[in-house]
Amino acid sequence: MRTPTAASRRAASPRGQGADRHFSPVARVWRSARAEAAELRSSLRLYRRMLPDVRAQWRLLSVTIGAMLGVTLVTLAQPWPLKVIVDSVLGDRAAPGWVTTVTGDLGRRSLLWVAAVLLVVVVVAGQVLAMATQYLSQLLGQRLVLQLRCRLWSRLQRLSLTFHDNNSAGDLIYRVTGDAAALQDVVTYGFVPLAVQLLTAVAISVAIFALDFQLGLIAVGSLPLLVVWTIWSSGRVKRQSRGLAQAESQLYTTVSEVLGSVRAVKAQAAEELEIDRFQLRARASQDEYVRVMALSTMSEMGTTVLAELGVAAVVVVGAFAALAGRLTVGDLLVFVAYLRALHAPVAAVAGSAMVLQRSGASIERVIEVLDQQEEQVVSGTLTPARTEGRLRFEGVTFAYGERASALADLDLDIAPGETVALVGRSGAGKTTVASLLLRFYVPQGGRVLLDGRDTADLDLSWLRRQVALVLQDPIIFSASLAENIAYGRPEADRGQVEDAARAAGMHEFITGLPGGYDTQVGERGVRLSGGQRQRLSIARAFLKDAPILVLDEPTSSLDATTERHIFESLERLAQGRTTLVIAHRLATARRADRIIVLQDGAIAEQGTHSQLMRRRGPYRRLHDDQAVDLTPRLPGADGSAAGRPRTGTA
Repeated sequence: MRTPTAASRRAASPRGQGADRHFSPVARVWRSARAEAAELRSSLRLYRRMLPDVRAQWRLLSVTIGAMLGVTLVTLAQPWPLKVIVDSVLGDRAAPGWVTTVTGDLGRRSLLWVAAVLLVVVVVAGQVLAMATQYLSQLLGQRLVLQLRCRLWSRLQRLSLTFHDNNSAGDLIYRVTGDAAALQDVVTYGFVPLAVQLLTAVAISVAIFALDFQLGLIAVGSLPLLVVWTIWSSGRVKRQSRGLAQAESQLYTTVSEVLGSVRAVKAQAAEELEIDRFQLRARASQDEYVRVMALSTMSEMGTTVLAELGVAAVVVVGAFAALAGRLTVGDLLVFVAYLRALHAPVAAVAGSAMVLQRSGASIERVIEVLDQQEEQVVSGTLTPARTEGRLRFEGVTFAYGERASALADLDLDIAPGETVALVGRSGAGKTTVASLLLRFYVPQGGRVLLDGRDTADLDLSWLRRQVALVLQDPIIFSASLAENIAYGRPEADRGQVEDAARAAGMHEFITGLPGGYDTQVGERGVRLSGGQRQRLSIARAFLKDAPILVLDEPTSSLDATTERHIFESLERLAQGRTTLVIAHRLATARRADRIIVLQDGAIAEQGTHSQLMRRRGPYRRLHDDQAVDLTPRLPGADGSAAGRPRTGTA
């Protein structure tokens, strides 16, 4: 038990509470200032992480900076033609030296035309340079977004299944699309305008003090208030933007889940439920957006008010100086123009700060993914020749998060060419065995060996090329039949693709289609039947020609006739390969060389179908519970693989 400190005892006492109440406004202001400063430091750290991406675009960045400098110079030049018109054309002042140096001595009418032309040139040049800066910054932003999205997508591909299990697909989609796109706003409406306006503000400040030091002090007097206001309000915007990003992510998750399960939604007549759920999430996103916009508008309004107060003070003092003869009317015009030009950058800086803080919440979410190195499955470097297919699970232990162990000290040997079926009730650890073989997950204890080598020492890509996977629910991509068959081996030519389709019993069906092998299958293979999708998956395994085959109940969702034809293809596929069958239905496991019964992550018993039936143990109880249809067959007959000696032991 913790001992109360003196400070905590004072805080708990009535007197301490009274003191807190007395100083609470000051304390709140101090805490708020510290929080905003921390937010600002956090944002700067975030954007420093983007510097490598920016440096990669240094040529385009240099051109953009050049256009920005041009904008600054034009801004400084804009008031001077007006000064010439007011003082030298309408008044009795001599033309400035820089005018006479260029044009010589001119009459008032000629000087008016020169000043008017200069005014037009300066305005047009300013617009051209501003447009160039806008275009270049947009282009720079798009290139940076492309780089960031590619980096983020590359990181997501390399992260382990543990990371993907803990993050929804919709959230990750939003990070790749919406959050990464925030970098465009950072460049176009954040850093580029911020750099332009800061540069302009410095140049104008120097010009203001050069014109009149006293008015310069008055002009910059409101700047500290503007800076404090900007920091305070932008910090609030960033915190509110985190809620907006989270609400948008939840909205994307809802859309991704429902569109990916539209058949289930319709089967349950849950359309109205999903409409209500979407509207709830969309309304929450809208509410967060409105809050962010309200804070941004309040910040911009406060900036404008403070800036106009500064302008009013300078106009009053400057007018008195003009009446006293210390300034000309033209000087006052230039000064007021510079002051407005100075406050415009400050207001723009406030707006850029809003963008940076608002986008900072999105960049923060992107960096969270980029920083997930600890979740990566570490790859070894060994790339032996083609594996023999000898597998050993040596004291393997694994658990998913905080749940009970999926595997507990598992010891299992599988000989080359042997067909082994893993059976057991749901949660017994069957699929986990295959996942650890492919290093989708890393064992928390023990080792998985391939041909006597720890799979942790093997190159991950090489290891996964040694294993062909046929799943209960085949993974089909929105592409052509040929592209789906060749997925994982894109270098295969059309002849090899067709040979794999023939081996899977799919060639005649494909050639009967109007588009043949170039036929598009739709999202998740929606234009194919269940049997056709499964045959496509088998054709992909034939083309891969891996020495190890993993079958995860590949026929459980098919009718009896289709199932029989699929098993014929699987028999051909399994010949000469080490085959691991994950069997939920015992009919699938019946003809395996050896059946392993898993119970609570450990081997309860093993043997052939007939041996296990005679023992009347867990396997017999599973068999009796399922009322198994014994028609489907795996490679071999009478408990042994076809053409191969039985290598399993009872």
